[in-house]
Amino acid sequence: MTPKIETALWLAFRARITSLPLAIAKAWPGETFTVPTGGGKPLPFLRVGRVSAAPLRQMIAPGKVHQRTGFLIITLVYPLGQNVSVYDEIAGTIAEYFKDGTELNYGGVCATVTAYPHVSDGYTENGFWEIPVRIPWRCFA
Repeated sequence: MTPKIETALWLAFRARITSLPLAIAKAWPGETFTVPTGGGKPLPFLRVGRVSAAPLRQMIAPGKVHQRTGFLIITLVYPLGQNVSVYDEIAGTIAEYFKDGTELNYGGVCATVTAYPHVSDGYTENGFWEIPVRIPWRCFA
């Protein structure tokens, strides 16, 4: 069974995130998640999210490809206590892994990262330093 376009896009995103060269737990959308701990203290994790825009028709004829765009958002959530440069370095590793031109493929659907990801300024939330990394993508399907 061939997955729907939306499913194929998500599976392409998930596969790329899973292969990130970071040994950090991931909080996936729609799945239950418990903050990992080690030695009685919370450990860092990545919170994964996405935002997509409505598809744009490319041709007048019905049933043709549409342009689909959006952002994959990977937020580094790290316990407080480090110099900000430590957090920024990890967020930069995420951004670099999704640099512009990166192709994300699944089931014949390909999304391309359209610009270098934006590492947002971090902020404190419930004892963690959080840095969102916003990854823009586009797909014609």
